[in-house]
Amino acid sequence: MTVAALLISTVQLQAQKTKKVQFVGGARSLMNANGLTVQDTTADTTTVKRKNGGYALLDLGVNIRPNKNTEIMGMFRIRNEYGGFWGAGVSFDVRQLWIKGIIANAVRYQLGDINIKQSKFTLYNHHADQIDSLPLIFQQQNAIIGYDKFYMNNNTWRMQGAHADFGLSFAKIIKEINISGFMTRLNPTDFGSINDRLMNGLSLQIIQSKSFSAQFNRSRIFDLKGTVTTPNIFSNAVNTVELSYHKMFRSKIYKLSAELGNSRYTHSELPGYPIIKDYFINANAQFNMPFKHFTAMLDYMNVGPDFRSLGAQSKDINYNLPTAMYSRIGNAQQLRTVGLMDVIANDNLYNRTISTNLISESQIYNNILPYGLATFNRQGVLAKVMYNNKKIVQLTAEVDALSEIRGQGSDALKQFTQIKAYAGLPVHQWLSLKRRLLVQLAWQSQATTRTATASVENVDLKSNRLSAGIRWEFSPNFELMGGFVSQTTQGNDFMPDRNTFTEVVYFNQSNYDIQQQVSAIGVRYNFSSRTYISALWQSSLFKNASNKVVDYTMNQAGIIYSIAF
Repeated sequence: MTVAALLISTVQLQAQKTKKVQFVGGARSLMNANGLTVQDTTADTTTVKRKNGGYALLDLGVNIRPNKNTEIMGMFRIRNEYGGFWGAGVSFDVRQLWIKGIIANAVRYQLGDINIKQSKFTLYNHHADQIDSLPLIFQQQNAIIGYDKFYMNNNTWRMQGAHADFGLSFAKIIKEINISGFMTRLNPTDFGSINDRLMNGLSLQIIQSKSFSAQFNRSRIFDLKGTVTTPNIFSNAVNTVELSYHKMFRSKIYKLSAELGNSRYTHSELPGYPIIKDYFINANAQFNMPFKHFTAMLDYMNVGPDFRSLGAQSKDINYNLPTAMYSRIGNAQQLRTVGLMDVIANDNLYNRTISTNLISESQIYNNILPYGLATFNRQGVLAKVMYNNKKIVQLTAEVDALSEIRGQGSDALKQFTQIKAYAGLPVHQWLSLKRRLLVQLAWQSQATTRTATASVENVDLKSNRLSAGIRWEFSPNFELMGGFVSQTTQGNDFMPDRNTFTEVVYFNQSNYDIQQQVSAIGVRYNFSSRTYISALWQSSLFKNASNKVVDYTMNQAGIIYSIAF
């Protein structure tokens, strides 16, 4: 049983007609009881099959506006694990703390916690491994992760530091120049062997007209020299230039854009340490017919094998972290393999901010673009078409055809193919029903192949994912929800081992024959557009026939209560 309650309230104190102070916050209660079934060669008598737990938390913040140009936010979180009475198991943390404002009606600034992004190759959260088009019943759980990790649905990363921007307007030739910059601290020094590690960035945008703009971006992660005695100083600098042109002609929008740049990655300026440098090119053409609800896009990407941009290549999911529930299973107490349910709802795997190391990819969940558009050692095209008419149908289709630029462990190059399709069907519109009836269907296929002179170097890995969901308002404010996600991964590939400098030092062959399923059904009552209560049941199945990892099934029933006002 899982019980979650999210309460967001606002109390406003007014001085005359100006709102000086707002109390904002949220609360959640999560209770769970999970069941586990393990398919081992002998009966599993080691793993505890049922686990209960949960927590209650409160986020309470104060938003202060001392004057019209300044805003201050402070929010703390109180969390209590169930089973901890009279203060036992209680933790107090600062969830948010920032101040922002405007200087001389010209410069905007923010200090403390900031959500920031630049371009897709400098500082950007690609959410590369999150499952596309999740049914609503799973979105409820995934939204809790997004709230706790500050994902904000806009590809930003949450960091701590300072950010400022300002703009200049001109009467002729150039319309605007916009400048923004930031400085953040990624990790503090231990005054022994770990340096202070900082990140800064600068963006300079020139808007020549309504149709044409150009932008220069620079981001750099670096160790602050002198904070420890070690001579090893890490640095990862990226410089890019963006060009954009768009034009409307006869109610149609044509857009051309491109970004190109280079990177420099090193762990020390001393002789003998590698300096890794490379480039990238990305070009995009887009055609949009707003009144016809149609959009078509075509991307070309060429990202060098040694292109390193941790701000854009940090993953939001770290598969090396332990699973939160049943981390070890079976008589041998093996580490449980991360399953679809973990990807959907296990916040223990998700990162809050960018990583200062290159997190390895998962060949099971995304072997094509594991670091999003910033994935290194890729070249090829990505095509996408969309028809978005909520009264008739929502359709999306995508085809990606890519290859390696440099062979990895072989002179032959891997070929990558990805196909995605999504359909959102407003059945209530078709049948003229008074209440909503939505059906979602999605399919994703990934294929990685390589044919080499030596058969031992051959690669053939395929993964297929199918999802379906339903949302039916069968009575006023009552909805029936259902969701199903199935994935199969079969074949072989080679997983690279990398050293501290991200250089490949060895390849491990991986063989896969994995079947996964997650299914859920639930009922939801909507008090308002932002307040609801839902009851659900879900089951997760993981089977791996390719090695000695035990198979397992997890079941979970629950209630989610969310209030926002």
